[in-house]
Amino acid sequence: MSASDKKQQRKSDSTAGLTQRELKERAEAQAAKQKKTAYTVVGVVCAVAAAALLVWNSNFWVKTATAATVDGTDYKVPDLQYYYVQARNNQYSMYQMYSAYGISTGYDPSKGDGEQWYSEADGKTYADYFRETGLDSLKQVAALCKAAAAEGYTLSEDGQSQIDDTFAQIDKVCAQNGLTRSSYFAQVYGNGVTEKVFARNLEKAVLASEYEQYHQNSLSYPDEELQAYYNENPNDLDSYTYRSFQIDGTAADPTDANGDPVKDADGNTVTATDEEKQAAMDAAKASADAAVAEIRAASDREAAFIAAAPNYVAESAKENYADAGYSLNEKVQGSVLTQNASAIAGWLMDPARKSGDVTALETSNGYTVVLFLDRTLVQDPTVDIRHILIKAETSDADTTDDKGSKVPSQEEMDAAKAKAQSLLDEWKAGEATEESFGKLARENSEDPGSVSKGGEYTFVRQGQMFDAFDQWIFDPARKSGDVELIENTQSGQQGWHIVYFEKTEEPYWKSLAISAKQSADQAEWLTGITDDVEAAAADGMKYVGQANTISDAGEAPAESGAAESEAPAESGAAESAAPEVSKSPAA
Repeated sequence: MSASDKKQQRKSDSTAGLTQRELKERAEAQAAKQKKTAYTVVGVVCAVAAAALLVWNSNFWVKTATAATVDGTDYKVPDLQYYYVQARNNQYSMYQMYSAYGISTGYDPSKGDGEQWYSEADGKTYADYFRETGLDSLKQVAALCKAAAAEGYTLSEDGQSQIDDTFAQIDKVCAQNGLTRSSYFAQVYGNGVTEKVFARNLEKAVLASEYEQYHQNSLSYPDEELQAYYNENPNDLDSYTYRSFQIDGTAADPTDANGDPVKDADGNTVTATDEEKQAAMDAAKASADAAVAEIRAASDREAAFIAAAPNYVAESAKENYADAGYSLNEKVQGSVLTQNASAIAGWLMDPARKSGDVTALETSNGYTVVLFLDRTLVQDPTVDIRHILIKAETSDADTTDDKGSKVPSQEEMDAAKAKAQSLLDEWKAGEATEESFGKLARENSEDPGSVSKGGEYTFVRQGQMFDAFDQWIFDPARKSGDVELIENTQSGQQGWHIVYFEKTEEPYWKSLAISAKQSADQAEWLTGITDDVEAAAADGMKYVGQANTISDAGEAPAESGAAESEAPAESGAAESAAPEVSKSPAA
């Protein structure tokens, strides 16, 4: 295994030994990074549709009841039901994310939304929360669409492609479950949400999301403002180079003569005692102190650190640390250290820190020995690129690598290259523009991290991609519009890339400063245009989500044969009373 592979493996194991609190903090950090307002979600319903099918019940339709009035326009129950389900799907995604860390969010998708508290202190169930969130999202969509219209901004081809892709995903789910579109919307959304209702609200939501991003991207700042931002936030924008290794401080649970876990009289696994756990941490501290003393005494502290690491780490890690590159962390952005709540962040960022400083820092499962090497504001340029990943297909006949991933045969790699070449030829035979490349990426790329963005990655730093990719995009001769096929030999990702070079960009620290300033200014702008839009729930809001809610939120309406909800009528006559909701989850 190469040094870079080992370092990647080390990163993938970074949650090992974290406490429940630290796991929750990391999950919350990831959730905050990925969080999107309900209206921006386009394909999430397709991702959870398999779990949602047959959960929704559309026996009770009140299609013509006004559920809310937003900016003088009446919106019917099906329109609010669209946003209710999007809010619920977002919560479901959060539930899945936290579950991966063994953390409960408090939400149970197997229960009715009105059966469980969102906030018992406030008497608010999840059904109440999804209604409120849905109305807030509709209000924001209305504000953004109004602002877009005032500027003459209309839905782009990319936006229309997102809508088309969403319906393509829905059709795929329908085919897998023997559904028509009509039965899909009835079962997944209920409460009168038909294809027409879904399409109308989806188009507005995509336009709103697109215009919001367009406005944020239009915000720019002169260098003096970016420098001022750096002066206020040097810790996050500087990059740090250091070495580190971990000394294990966990106590082993007792085992029998066969090496199996010891069980008590009730059949429960016997774990280490508190005294044994403390003794293990004390031993780790003694080892860490000895390692620090050994390194400090050397004339060449970095060489001493490299030599010492294999002698102090756990037996299973000795081979890794025998590779001098494994302990090295180069030009790690301060914001990354802060975001990951790293135990060493504060120590590295101390203004008094100087090259050669070494220390041992306590963690939840032992001690980390750290050697500070450098702190700098990296001024290297970054690049913007687009790419299409075509993975090689694998079969049961293929061997596996040391990470357990299938290794494609040469024939499978050749087939992937032929497909990539065919797509490249198709692009060259067409308009051969950045826009047409983005469209091709959305339709064909197998990279989930960029496919929705037309294969685009911005502010890519040197060393961020694998070697062959990195060397091509950072070739000094590279110019806008260059395209190339590049083989990907990384484990689990084998195949071919079609890479399109957009342009050379500002240093990465400037991208962080720009992003931070844009986010702050965008939030202020969004609050301003949203505050100008009035939104009030009407009596029909009590029916929103009722198909998913077991509660006493009013008598269930009789099944109605009323005509499908059309576009909201312009009216200010809607009743503005708050919806009737249950003050206690149903038993």
